[in-house]
Amino acid sequence: MAILRACAKVRAPWVEELFWETLGDSCEGVRDFLVRELARRQTLDLGHALGRLERPPWYAKSAVLKLLGIHRVSESIRDIKRVVDDSSNADIRRSAAEALGEIGGTEALRVLVELKKDANFYVRQAAEEAILKASEVRFI
Repeated sequence: MAILRACAKVRAPWVEELFWETLGDSCEGVRDFLVRELARRQTLDLGHALGRLERPPWYAKSAVLKLLGIHRVSESIRDIKRVVDDSSNADIRRSAAEALGEIGGTEALRVLVELKKDANFYVRQAAEEAILKASEVRFI
Protein backbone atom coordinates (compact mmCIF):
# COMPACT_ATOMS: atom_id res chain seq x y z
CA MET A 1 0.00 0.00 0.00
CA ALA A 2 2.85 2.39 0.76
CA ILE A 3 4.16 2.00 -2.78
CA LEU A 4 0.70 2.60 -4.28
CA ARG A 5 0.21 5.68 -2.10
CA ALA A 6 3.57 7.03 -3.27
CA CYS A 7 2.66 6.30 -6.90
CA ALA A 8 -0.65 8.15 -6.47
CA LYS A 9 1.34 11.35 -5.85
CA VAL A 10 3.19 10.99 -9.15
CA ARG A 11 1.54 12.67 -12.14
CA ALA A 12 2.84 10.42 -14.90
CA PRO A 13 0.86 8.44 -17.51
CA TRP A 14 2.23 5.10 -16.30
CA VAL A 15 0.59 5.54 -12.89
CA GLU A 16 -2.93 5.12 -14.25
CA GLU A 17 -1.85 2.07 -16.23
CA LEU A 18 -0.31 0.60 -13.05
CA PHE A 19 -3.54 1.23 -11.14
CA TRP A 20 -5.67 -0.47 -13.81
CA GLU A 21 -3.45 -3.55 -13.68
CA THR A 22 -3.35 -3.60 -9.89
CA LEU A 23 -7.17 -3.81 -9.72
CA GLY A 24 -6.50 -7.52 -10.15
CA ASP A 25 -5.00 -7.64 -6.63
CA SER A 26 -6.90 -10.03 -4.38
CA CYS A 27 -6.81 -7.59 -1.45
CA GLU A 28 -10.07 -5.67 -1.20
CA GLY A 29 -8.35 -2.81 0.63
CA VAL A 30 -5.92 -2.33 -2.26
CA ARG A 31 -8.79 -2.33 -4.77
CA ASP A 32 -10.79 0.17 -2.68
CA PHE A 33 -7.78 2.49 -2.58
CA LEU A 34 -7.31 2.21 -6.35
CA VAL A 35 -10.99 2.86 -7.04
CA ARG A 36 -10.83 6.00 -4.87
CA GLU A 37 -7.71 7.20 -6.65
CA LEU A 38 -9.06 6.51 -10.14
CA ALA A 39 -12.40 8.09 -9.19
CA ARG A 40 -10.63 11.34 -8.28
CA ARG A 41 -9.17 11.75 -11.74
CA GLN A 42 -10.84 14.18 -14.10
CA THR A 43 -11.00 11.60 -16.89
CA LEU A 44 -10.24 7.93 -17.33
CA ASP A 45 -8.24 6.30 -20.07
CA LEU A 46 -11.16 4.45 -21.62
CA GLY A 47 -8.82 2.09 -23.46
CA HIS A 48 -7.24 0.90 -20.22
CA ALA A 49 -10.62 0.66 -18.51
CA LEU A 50 -12.21 -1.42 -21.25
CA GLY A 51 -9.09 -3.56 -21.60
CA ARG A 52 -9.20 -4.35 -17.87
CA LEU A 53 -12.90 -5.10 -18.14
CA GLU A 54 -12.14 -7.91 -20.59
CA ARG A 55 -9.76 -9.80 -18.30
CA PRO A 56 -10.19 -11.77 -15.08
CA PRO A 57 -10.46 -11.81 -12.15
CA TRP A 58 -14.12 -11.03 -11.57
CA TYR A 59 -13.45 -8.55 -8.76
CA ALA A 60 -11.31 -6.42 -11.08
CA LYS A 61 -14.20 -6.32 -13.54
CA SER A 62 -16.56 -5.23 -10.76
CA ALA A 63 -14.15 -2.43 -9.79
CA VAL A 64 -13.89 -1.24 -13.40
CA LEU A 65 -17.68 -1.22 -13.70
CA LYS A 66 -17.90 0.89 -10.56
CA LEU A 67 -15.43 3.39 -12.03
CA LEU A 68 -17.29 3.56 -15.34
CA GLY A 69 -20.40 4.44 -13.33
CA ILE A 70 -18.64 7.01 -11.16
CA HIS A 71 -17.30 8.74 -14.26
CA ARG A 72 -20.60 8.23 -16.12
CA VAL A 73 -18.88 6.89 -19.22
CA SER A 74 -21.81 6.53 -21.60
CA GLU A 75 -19.47 5.30 -24.35
CA SER A 76 -18.99 2.11 -22.33
CA ILE A 77 -22.62 0.93 -22.30
CA ARG A 78 -22.16 -1.54 -25.17
CA ASP A 79 -19.09 -2.98 -23.48
CA ILE A 80 -20.95 -3.23 -20.17
CA LYS A 81 -23.79 -5.09 -21.91
CA ARG A 82 -21.31 -7.52 -23.46
CA VAL A 83 -19.77 -8.22 -20.04
CA VAL A 84 -23.25 -8.77 -18.57
CA ASP A 85 -24.18 -11.17 -21.37
CA ASP A 86 -20.91 -13.11 -21.01
CA SER A 87 -20.82 -13.33 -17.21
CA SER A 88 -22.26 -15.97 -14.95
CA ASN A 89 -20.96 -14.00 -11.94
CA ALA A 90 -23.79 -12.24 -10.09
CA ASP A 91 -21.47 -9.61 -8.58
CA ILE A 92 -20.36 -8.50 -12.03
CA ARG A 93 -23.98 -8.23 -13.21
CA ARG A 94 -24.94 -6.36 -10.02
CA SER A 95 -22.00 -3.96 -10.46
CA ALA A 96 -23.03 -3.45 -14.08
CA ALA A 97 -26.57 -2.55 -13.00
CA GLU A 98 -25.24 -0.01 -10.51
CA ALA A 99 -22.90 1.51 -13.12
CA LEU A 100 -25.70 1.75 -15.68
CA GLY A 101 -27.88 3.49 -13.11
CA GLU A 102 -25.17 6.12 -12.69
CA ILE A 103 -24.62 6.50 -16.43
CA GLY A 104 -28.31 6.74 -17.28
CA GLY A 105 -29.88 7.28 -20.67
CA THR A 106 -32.10 5.24 -22.94
CA GLU A 107 -29.46 2.68 -23.88
CA ALA A 108 -28.59 2.04 -20.21
CA LEU A 109 -32.27 1.66 -19.35
CA ARG A 110 -32.68 -1.02 -22.02
CA VAL A 111 -29.91 -3.10 -20.44
CA LEU A 112 -31.32 -2.47 -16.96
CA VAL A 113 -34.74 -3.76 -18.02
CA GLU A 114 -33.04 -6.99 -19.12
CA LEU A 115 -31.17 -7.18 -15.80
CA LYS A 116 -34.47 -6.73 -13.96
CA LYS A 117 -35.29 -10.27 -15.20
CA ASP A 118 -32.02 -11.78 -13.93
CA ALA A 119 -32.17 -15.07 -12.03
CA ASN A 120 -30.28 -13.58 -9.07
CA PHE A 121 -32.28 -11.58 -6.52
CA TYR A 122 -29.44 -9.12 -5.81
CA VAL A 123 -28.96 -8.38 -9.49
CA ARG A 124 -32.70 -7.78 -9.92
CA GLN A 125 -32.74 -5.52 -6.86
CA ALA A 126 -29.74 -3.51 -8.11
CA ALA A 127 -31.37 -3.20 -11.54
CA GLU A 128 -34.61 -1.94 -10.01
CA GLU A 129 -32.78 0.69 -7.95
CA ALA A 130 -30.72 1.69 -10.98
CA ILE A 131 -33.83 2.07 -13.13
CA LEU A 132 -35.28 4.45 -10.55
CA LYS A 133 -32.03 6.40 -10.51
CA ALA A 134 -31.64 6.51 -14.30
CA SER A 135 -35.27 7.12 -15.22
CA GLU A 136 -36.84 10.55 -15.31
CA VAL A 137 -40.31 9.11 -14.81
CA ARG A 138 -41.58 9.50 -11.24
CA PHE A 139 -44.87 8.28 -9.79
CA ILE A 140 -46.37 10.20 -6.91
